[in-house]
Amino acid sequence: MSSETPRLNPNEISNSTVSIFRLIAQVVSQPTQSSLILKSPVDAKTNEMITLNNIKLTVTDKTYEVDQWYEFICRASDSGDVGFLVLDSVSCPLQENEQMSIKGVVALQNLSKKFPDLY
Repeated sequence: MSSETPRLNPNEISNSTVSIFRLIAQVVSQPTQSSLILKSPVDAKTNEMITLNNIKLTVTDKTYEVDQWYEFICRASDSGDVGFLVLDSVSCPLQENEQMSIKGVVALQNLSKKFPDLY
């Protein structure tokens, strides 16, 4: 299953040929009725995060916590648009005083390319 839904670096989304993919990202703000704004890491050396703001939701009644990390299951746009569609998401809960490691997220994205069966 994981090889069929690869984890992508956000810079790879527009050039990817897969229709369904996974993305680890942080919610920037509460979604509107049909859209969501996320930040996702792209570079472990600089801790750079890219903002993704053309994201559509399939489930509009789900609430997201701002600044919380999630793994999103997404579908690429068929119409050639820059954005994509969120099919589902799983929260990445952190304990008190824990932080998500940008380097760790980027390393996981890179490792999952070398080992596609890695969840």
